[in-house]
This record gives sequence, structure tokens and C-alpha cells, in this order.
Amino acid sequence: MNYDAFCAMVHPSDRARVLARLQRHAEAGADFRVEMRLRGSADSWLWVESRGEITQRDADGKPVRMLGTHTDIQQRVEQSRLIKALLDRGSALIVMAGPQREILYANERAAQTFQIETERLPGGVNLRSLHVSDESFERFGQLYGQLNARGTVRTEWILRMPSGSDHWFDMQGSLLDPDEDDGRVIWTMIDTDARRRAETALAETQHRLEAIIDRFPAGILVTDAQGRQVLAANRMLAAALQLDMAPAALVGLGMPALIQLLPASVADVLSAGPVAGRSLHALPDGHYVEIEGMQLRDGDRSIGHCWVFHDATERQQRESQLETLALTDALTGIPNRRAFLERLAMELDHLRSGLVAHSTLIMLDIDHFKQVNDGYGHAVGDIVLKELLASVAQEMRREDMVGRLGGEEFAVLLSDTNAEVGLRRAESLREAIAGQAIDAGKAGDLHITISLGVYELQRSDASAQGCLERADAALYYSKRNGRNQSTLWSERLPAIAR
Repeated sequence: MNYDAFCAMVHPSDRARVLARLQRHAEAGADFRVEMRLRGSADSWLWVESRGEITQRDADGKPVRMLGTHTDIQQRVEQSRLIKALLDRGSALIVMAGPQREILYANERAAQTFQIETERLPGGVNLRSLHVSDESFERFGQLYGQLNARGTVRTEWILRMPSGSDHWFDMQGSLLDPDEDDGRVIWTMIDTDARRRAETALAETQHRLEAIIDRFPAGILVTDAQGRQVLAANRMLAAALQLDMAPAALVGLGMPALIQLLPASVADVLSAGPVAGRSLHALPDGHYVEIEGMQLRDGDRSIGHCWVFHDATERQQRESQLETLALTDALTGIPNRRAFLERLAMELDHLRSGLVAHSTLIMLDIDHFKQVNDGYGHAVGDIVLKELLASVAQEMRREDMVGRLGGEEFAVLLSDTNAEVGLRRAESLREAIAGQAIDAGKAGDLHITISLGVYELQRSDASAQGCLERADAALYYSKRNGRNQSTLWSERLPAIAR
């Protein structure tokens, strides 16, 4: 049901009050609980108690979904009005019964309520006429044993109304003369039907809410206002946090005891109390859980804390995969230009902060690679690129990084390596490639060479891109001076017009 359809169902006299409460809930998180009239069939109006909570908002924080319940309280409202009228007049239902439980006297309220014909009193009407069945009348008679022994008795009982409906009454019986066994009894009755039905309705609502919480597609944890004791938990909570306990066993548990069972990151969140917004936490087994905290309020009064635990493992895996794809070259599976530049920028920061003493950058390019593609096709060209990468990988240390910048151009970052060692490793790599025969399938064995440019990073370098440009300039010098060679960049390197 959308917002406009809901508004149209609310009684015009209740609409402003209901929408105001709804707005307070949306803007301030106030508890949404309101009694109102909703349109029923044939233009009739039905009193309901509505409770709800916004469960989803869009990127701008606007509500897009609300979960709640409507409880039929029509009878409760009607009976509440009846009880209020009775209390306002200060009238209880009073009946005096004889030894055979015949009615000797009924006050006006009792006579009106049960439609007792007062002209038939005393004795012409029996209490049996007020009971729903013979069995009820007989069971009620067992109370007379307590009555005679104690002089008074109190119970709640269902009596039959003239309309045929059954009503609950709070009944207190007192012996008119305590010294007279089996004597006359004064029964004072208060109609408690509305309360009993309200309690029943409340219990049913509670059961429904418990069922909703238990089947809610996220973990739910509710504590008291002081955050000391668990009031509600569900199966998804136990599953998300991998608790070897049934949800029912968590209810009533002290928060310190629960926190001891939780991973450290989750325990820290619960210890701090609910904080607006969501936070993502990694669990020891590799799963991820997103925790949303909120404070439950009744107006300005805090009535509890609630945390919602969403299993974010699949989403986190998708995001991680997307991030990997965004930073990985599709053909070779190594970091792409973006990823390499990010790592190079980080290395430059490490150099400036003194975490590494030196760092050297190598750029390399396959000589005459266009001839390979044109002469043998792009499939063979792809084989050459992959074989080149395999050879480069054999020369790499764990702290080094290789990336594909585009086409046949690659870059290697040698962490904690100075220019002299970097040039030596570049030459070692060049010689290894030159001496390698690449199996190109039907095309036979191919031999390739590479040209390399070497640049040692400086603390004064302004950016990773600037470092890349210097290594590229050295590479360009190698290619223009015969290829199959390595060149170390220096300020004395002759400028070559491209």
C-alpha cells in the first residue's frame, strides 16, 4: 500500500493527528503507535491500533518502506467507552443471592445490564441465568466453599449477556452475615470484558510481533532502556553472529554476558550503545555484518535500544569483485594503469615518510610488437603478452608490483630499491626476455626483445604521474637509440622530440 492510499483510508477527523505522528517518526525516529479509524467495507469505520517502523530509506534518507501492524481494537474502544461511562457514574453491578443462588436483589445497574425483571424478585430469577452454561454454573458453585471458609472470595468469570454475548466480570462475593453458614451473599461485579479482551488482543499482538521479529530477514536485538538486558532476539541474529544459542535463551540475558560471546568488533558496537547510521564489520570466519543501531522512544522517553544486523557478506563480495575488476587488466589478470598509479602514489608517500629508503620504477615496452600483431594476429599477440608477464613475474619479489599501462607497455615498481640495483634488475629482465623462445602454437617459436626505462623516485617528486613520465622518457630514449636496451633517467638525458 502506498502513502496516498493509506492517507485516504484514515478517518478525516483522525488524519491530521496520524500524519503528524508519522512525520515525527520519519524525521525524529519517534515511536509510531497510534489509534485511529480506518475505512472498512460499505463506508464503515473500524478502530485499529497501528504500530510501525520505517525499515528502508533511499540514498537521500527519505523513507521508502515502512513495516507495521494494524490491530482491530473496535471492541476494545467500544467497551472502553462503556467502562468510562460506568466509572463516571460510580456504579457497580450489585446482586444479592440466597442459599440456592436465587437472586434476592439487583441494583439498577445490574438489572439494566442483565435485563433482570425486578418484579420477579426476590427469588424468581436464579444466578444460573447469568452463566453461559450449566457447567459454568456448577464450577462457580465450587467458590462457595472458599466463601464460607473465609467470608469473602474474588474471581473473574464469564457471564452471558442478554444479547447472547459473553462478558468477563470481576466478581467479589461477601457473606452478608459471616456467622451464618450458607447465608446470603453480596456479589459486586465490575465489567472487565474490555480489559480482558484488550489483554488478549495485546497478547495476540505480542505474539504476532514476536513472529514478525523471529522471521524478520535480518538479525534483531532489543534491550531495555538502560542497555542492560536482552528483551528480544531472533534466529537471524543467532545465525549472523554464529551464536550457539536459541533466540529464546538470549532473552533475559544480561548484556555483559552477551557481549562476551561476540566478536570484538561487534562487542565494541553494542558496548557503545546504538548509534544512528550503519557500520560494516568483518567476522572472524570471513563473513561481514552490517549493524544499524537505533534508540526506541515513546515520545521523549527512551524505552529501549534496538540493533538490526544485516548479513552483508554477499554484497561485500560483489563489491570486492567489482573493485578487483576495476583495478585488474582483463587479459593478463595483473593490476591495470589505475591500480598501478594508486600503488605508485602510495610508494611515493612511503618514501617521503621514511618507510622506505629508495624506490625504483621501470617501464618496459615490447619492441616491434605491432609487427607481431600484424604478422601473426592478435591471438598470438596476446600469447606474447602473457609469456612476457610470466617472465617478469619470475624476476619479481613479494614487495614488487607489475602493472599493464596499456597495449604492450608495462611498468614494474621495485620497492626499497635504488637506481643502481634497479638498472641491474632491468638488464637481467631484458636479457631473460631476449633469450627466451615463446611457443606461439601454429606460429612456431617467437623471439622478442624489450626496451626499458628506469627512474629512481625522489622525495621531491610531486606526483606518481610525474614519476611515470620520467621513466617513460628513459624508455623512449632506449627505443630511439636501437631498442633492446635499458636507460636510467637523469637530468642530463638528452631531450628527444617525439
